[in-house]
Amino acid sequence: MKILAVDTSSKRCSVSILEDENVLINLVNDDEKTHSVKLMPLIDEAFNNTNLNLNDISLLVCAIGPGSFTGIRIGIATIKAFADVTNTPVVGVTSLESLAYNALPNITNTSTIVCSLIDAKNSNVYCGLYNFSGNTCEQIEMFSDTIQNTFQKIQNLQYNNIIFVGDGAVLYKELLQNNFENSIFVQEIFQSGISLGKAGLAKYNCGEYGDSNILSPIYLKKSQAERSLEEKIQISAMNLADLKNIEPIFNQFDKFWNIQNLKSDFEKPNSYYFVAKIDNELVGFAGILKIADEANIMNIVTKIDKRRLGIASKLLENLIQKAKDLQCSSITLEVNEHNLSAIHLYEKFNFKRIGLRKKYYNNTDDAILMSLFFKGGNTNEKKK
Repeated sequence: MKILAVDTSSKRCSVSILEDENVLINLVNDDEKTHSVKLMPLIDEAFNNTNLNLNDISLLVCAIGPGSFTGIRIGIATIKAFADVTNTPVVGVTSLESLAYNALPNITNTSTIVCSLIDAKNSNVYCGLYNFSGNTCEQIEMFSDTIQNTFQKIQNLQYNNIIFVGDGAVLYKELLQNNFENSIFVQEIFQSGISLGKAGLAKYNCGEYGDSNILSPIYLKKSQAERSLEEKIQISAMNLADLKNIEPIFNQFDKFWNIQNLKSDFEKPNSYYFVAKIDNELVGFAGILKIADEANIMNIVTKIDKRRLGIASKLLENLIQKAKDLQCSSITLEVNEHNLSAIHLYEKFNFKRIGLRKKYYNNTDDAILMSLFFKGGNTNEKKK
């Protein structure tokens, strides 16, 4: 399988072509301000030097962040265009996971954890924690925080063997060495098209791929405009008036079964529903069903024209908090195996894959079962 991997999320613009895990070519431009100008010539040069063209590519891989806001968009837009023209499968990989693959040769046992650190300026870092089983990477946690808080979070996880990689690891190497005695530092500190391609191949082999619609940027740190918009998103408990307002505009919401199911779920004494509003416009809703000490997510739904505004994230935050308030021990959901944007959202909140329901959706697509576990107990609280 020939793979085209494009990474524009950092200061380096990297284009690689691989045949499975064998690198055919890797080209790099180090000028962060010229990604929009240099990307297409780099891709053209890569094809010319390998005597290949876009039709020879079987998999397109793109870095989806975190990193440069503009850079991420440039790479995603390019890969989306290629995918739409050729109908080639697409895989999106976070910059932190791509970076973790640089540490793969240093991993000697499954208890070793890879910590990817990218400098986010002003004593902040993007952090991703991963473990590997063979060549397959599993995300433990991904977040953005101050370097001091990041140290504390990693220490709280109590890992003994940690491999650090990334420019953030270099910047704070002395502090890391003082805090983590058995730490190892990888010399290759930048993510590249090579590591990105290998990560993309691993995801493809696990069935984590789709068309261009699956590509969505992950920033971790929001832009000022996005933060301002998010502040406008108001979450409140759903009431009967909200339910009545949803019914006439039900077809404006994304991928939800029918209004009768929503009414039925809402009326259950052990269900808890929330709505999201922007300037009093109802733009999303979500709910959980409490069974014993477990909360099950019934749905997280946004208006089709309001997607990618952070609405689903804020609804999910409230569902998680409600489950904690109810003293649940876990919160569980099922998601279509091809709904990669939703899977990325749940993984961002540290949901773990715990199982699979074969052909659960329309007798064709599998459902991935995911859970987030936390301390809790039984509660006699009733919906008010």
